[in-house]
Amino acid sequence: KTMILFIEGLLNNGHDVVDGISSVNNTIPIAGGMAGDNGAFAKTLIFDNNGVYENGAVAVAFNSDVLNVFTSYQLNWKPIGKYMIVTKAEKNRLYEIDGIPAAQIYTKYLGKKVGDGLPHSAIEFPMLHIEDSGLEVCRTFVHRFEEDDSLLTIGNLEVGDKIRLAFGNVDLIVNGSANDMGQYDYFQPEAIFTYSCASRITFLQSDVVAELEPLNKIAPISGFFTYGEIYHQNGKNTLLNISLTILGLSESTEDTKIVTIKKDDSVNEDKNFFERKNLEVLDALTHLSNAVISELDESKKEIEVLHKHTRESIEYASLIQGALLPDENLMANYFQDYFVHWIPKDTVGGDMWLFNELRDKDECLLFFIDCTGHGVPGAFVTMIVKAVEREIVTKIKDNPSMDVSPAWVMSYFNNTMKELLQQTTKDSKSNAGWDGGIIYYNKKTQILKFAGAETSLFYVDADGTFNTVKGNRYSVGYKKCAMDYKYKETIIEVQEGIKFYCATDGYLDQNGGEKDFPFGKKRFTNIIKNIHTKTMSEQKDIFIDEMDKYESMIEDNDRNDDMTVIAFEI
Repeated sequence: KTMILFIEGLLNNGHDVVDGISSVNNTIPIAGGMAGDNGAFAKTLIFDNNGVYENGAVAVAFNSDVLNVFTSYQLNWKPIGKYMIVTKAEKNRLYEIDGIPAAQIYTKYLGKKVGDGLPHSAIEFPMLHIEDSGLEVCRTFVHRFEEDDSLLTIGNLEVGDKIRLAFGNVDLIVNGSANDMGQYDYFQPEAIFTYSCASRITFLQSDVVAELEPLNKIAPISGFFTYGEIYHQNGKNTLLNISLTILGLSESTEDTKIVTIKKDDSVNEDKNFFERKNLEVLDALTHLSNAVISELDESKKEIEVLHKHTRESIEYASLIQGALLPDENLMANYFQDYFVHWIPKDTVGGDMWLFNELRDKDECLLFFIDCTGHGVPGAFVTMIVKAVEREIVTKIKDNPSMDVSPAWVMSYFNNTMKELLQQTTKDSKSNAGWDGGIIYYNKKTQILKFAGAETSLFYVDADGTFNTVKGNRYSVGYKKCAMDYKYKETIIEVQEGIKFYCATDGYLDQNGGEKDFPFGKKRFTNIIKNIHTKTMSEQKDIFIDEMDKYESMIEDNDRNDDMTVIAFEI
């Protein structure tokens, strides 16, 4: 009908012993616990009628057709603080909680004094795990490993377990135990075995008698203080900590007599308004703390749902933004070799590159643009840029005799964006626009034109000479740029083998290196000078590798901005 199990308390993993026995038959209630040595943690013993042992376990099996068995437990440590997740554990060694070393969790939430006092300070503040069955399982500790701040628990925890800190208060524990005695009304045992955690007597001291006395009014009791107590509930045996477990036995065939446990009549709580007021305050504060945590958890769930919807929307926006980018293969009709490196800082970005074939497919326009900001704000501005670009390309295609001028295109952008964003007045609240460049190339006439807004164009002649074409000092849009600002234009007569390079400032301004400085134009141009003889595919890999190395020289370095680098060979 039941088993009482005694396990040596220091050399054995009691959790594994209980699980091992239960694997044969988990329906038989097991009671008992792990042997203790009064907190010395030096040597524990078990014995039977054949001798005394320093290792192993002793089991007593009860077999009877008339035996009635009752199991119960008391805990009454109160959960407090937020839910946390066990992120690293191996059986009864707890390494990390929420990715933080276990011992450091105590310092973080309960202060340095409690953290430095581990493992003994965890008697007052164990970890509380609520199993799927609703059983409250506390875990306390017997050792702290200084090398990694992990903790050795009595009983196992598993990765993924949700846990909370708990705290003990003598009045709350004793009062809670007395209130729980009503559960024995329907079962009157003839003998009671109690197995209570040694931490419980350490914490409660003489008050431990107060929670045992009510049991002695029901039936004779015996037991001992353990280093881990075994309990059965809902068809499962488990190892607990800091609890008082109860095994009630009866062989009576008579109708069960209902016994109601009453409080000591000598204590009249109505006599003194202030008596035990501290208990009410503690109970109220605990309730307040847990109510706040519950509300925060609900708010967190709402935020997580909102974040999920936002993330899904942004990811869908990324698909739309990606669809607006041109097909790189179109560039093969104009250049013998090329590459495009476009990488937003976030899921969507403020960088954009555009490529359009114009009349008779002898002419093309290449845009490389860095809009205000990055992420969602920058992505919104790119939508405006795309709309204006389509309008400009349509005007050019509809006018066969028009002389295509990147400076004119840039001025058209400036005027249109300032009107769309209502930047024509001093009171305008919008201050958005873009930096970048526009390149026109006619493969028939071998003419290339460039206009830049706070951005330069670099090229290497066929003979290896390096050149820089500086852009205008003003951006496109923004309140500071006048409606009638005149952008300059540079015309270059190209020859076969000339190579052009352009980039948004996300690449040039990225921090890194030993001194956490921006990458800079000098490093960028030096790369070009050193690698321009290689294929464009090889050059692209080098640009990416050089930036990765530069960024990684600073620990936990974040990318500053979106990046776009484009190169092509005539």
